[in-house]
Amino acid sequence: MCTSKNAPKLRSLSENPMVALTIDTEVHPPKILLIRGWAELDFVEHIPAEYLRAPSTYEMTPEQRTGWEAEVR
Repeated sequence: MCTSKNAPKLRSLSENPMVALTIDTEVHPPKILLIRGWAELDFVEHIPAEYLRAPSTYEMTPEQRTGWEAEVR
């Protein structure tokens, strides 16, 4: 998972790295995966490709996408 270097969650994770992640379906009966553990922070200098791919499911025009990516960079 990726986030920006100024995200508030980074401070929280630094203080308490215990995390839980739930992935489920939108249909009934739901299929659920619950993962619990500890987060490990790994700071990188570049913007990871997966961070740039993440909003690809949002409806953005090509112009909006270009603007968003420029803002991120």
